Amino acid sequence: MKIKSMLGFMILVCITVLVGCSNAKVGKGKEYSYQDFVNAFEAKNLILTPYGITGIIPTLYNVEPQMDSIESGATIGDSKPEYVYFYIFKTEAARKSGVEEFNEKMKHAKFTTYPFLYEKGNVLTIYWASSKEKPILNELIKSAIESL
Repeated sequence: MKIKSMLGFMILVCITVLVGCSNAKVGKGKEYSYQDFVNAFEAKNLILTPYGITGIIPTLYNVEPQMDSIESGATIGDSKPEYVYFYIFKTEAARKSGVEEFNEKMKHAKFTTYPFLYEKGNVLTIYWASSKEKPILNELIKSAIESL
């Protein structure tokens, strides 16, 4: 009788472990697409315009960004365009590695525009503002990303 109860207990433990491992993916957070961010930005009346870059593409953790100029109703017509880069990583862990790589690359950089980083799920968004003290679109960008 003791062996049967011990065997039953072992089976119960194995089932619990298997169910727990299979549910581990549930808590990982949502994976976002570039289009998710475009929709969120447009909902805040932020205007994204794709642009290309010549020369070296600023990859992070082997991911090339989607690069856009960004405007709002308040900034249309300003002489200094501002930019936003969207790095769409495969996982949240990869995004964290991309942030580490960015921070390492920027340690000794001399800026003419200033990076503001926003992290959400598997996406790293970098807003390149003309002003470090008064980034015009910072609050709108934060709000758009938080709405996801």
